[in-house]
Amino acid sequence: MTNNYKRIILIGPMPPYRGGIARFSASLAEQLLELGHDVNVISFRKQYPKLLYPGKTEKDYSQSMSIADTKFVFSPLNPKDWSMTLKQIKCFQPDLVIDQWWTTFWAPATSWLIHKLNKARINTKILIHNAFPHESTKLDKKLTSWALRGGRSFVTMTELQAEYLRDAVGPQAEIVTVPHPIYKQFPVSGLSKVEVRKRIGLPLEVPVALFFGFVRPYKGLRVLLDAMAILKSENINIHLVIAGEFWDDQAVYEKQIVKLGIEDMVTIQANYIPDSEAGLYFEAADLFVAPYIDGTQSGSIKVAMSYQLPMVVTDAVVDGLLDSLHYQYVVVPHGTAPSLAKGIRKALKLSLSTVTNDQLGRESWARFIYELLSCSSQENKG
Repeated sequence: MTNNYKRIILIGPMPPYRGGIARFSASLAEQLLELGHDVNVISFRKQYPKLLYPGKTEKDYSQSMSIADTKFVFSPLNPKDWSMTLKQIKCFQPDLVIDQWWTTFWAPATSWLIHKLNKARINTKILIHNAFPHESTKLDKKLTSWALRGGRSFVTMTELQAEYLRDAVGPQAEIVTVPHPIYKQFPVSGLSKVEVRKRIGLPLEVPVALFFGFVRPYKGLRVLLDAMAILKSENINIHLVIAGEFWDDQAVYEKQIVKLGIEDMVTIQANYIPDSEAGLYFEAADLFVAPYIDGTQSGSIKVAMSYQLPMVVTDAVVDGLLDSLHYQYVVVPHGTAPSLAKGIRKALKLSLSTVTNDQLGRESWARFIYELLSCSSQENKG
């Protein structure tokens, strides 16, 4: 198989939309352009109604825009936007359409578009971030099956997501799994660790553990706080910084911190961290912790890898990391604070590989794009 596509449509959120998938889309478009492909991006005129979006705002205009040609025309519930999207695709005459999937709110639009692309014999791959939404219901599983059943070629980023997808779309679909790439998506400050910590108000000489990203129940922050209390009882000198907007009740976590008596060990930066500042938290940290209690791939983990941070991850997210052979991390059972505390103690002693960030990034992106662009054995036949 060869990467012989030259004209590519990528569908998904792009800056100024916020969040990991928008950052991923921008990085993927940039990598494809660097490889010489002609890339057009179709992003969203609207993404979610306010009722379904727990964050303060969907957009961050401080982010750098994509270098790819981007049209903000697609939306989840407006058939006129669907038709405009299809028109844009046909006008470009792509060799490949890459359509990204992560939430069933897009089921009607995705089902319609896949049907139309099949009918037009336009080769399409569905890139799966999450087969089902986090904290999904039986309805979500039915919607995924309905939306994606017309797809013939899929790429997932973990084997667990591939299993979920297979249950939804059946055995006839081609599913390839390739790990989420490693990439440094934030600007480098050029400051020393001490200078960075002074700038964002963190202790200067205490080891700092980082929890980064939207705070949602499945990410296991409550378990991490319990683990911090265990470490305090063992006189382990460590400080936790929670950097990200809360999509859960922040007061519940604050009460837990007070009840555990770990106020002096925790710093909360509860706002969305823009790209211009996010890198500072990775530069300031000595350790990255992903205490997830539900299986998923995580862009934040891959970003932490690019900063060469030792990591503690749970067995809920280790799938997809196993191919990162150059990287060291500690795996603990999910949902258990004593195991997480033990893992943090161990991770603080890790010495990482001498493989450079650039090597890690090149290897993971090269493999990812090769699989993404390789010819499917089941081309669209109409």
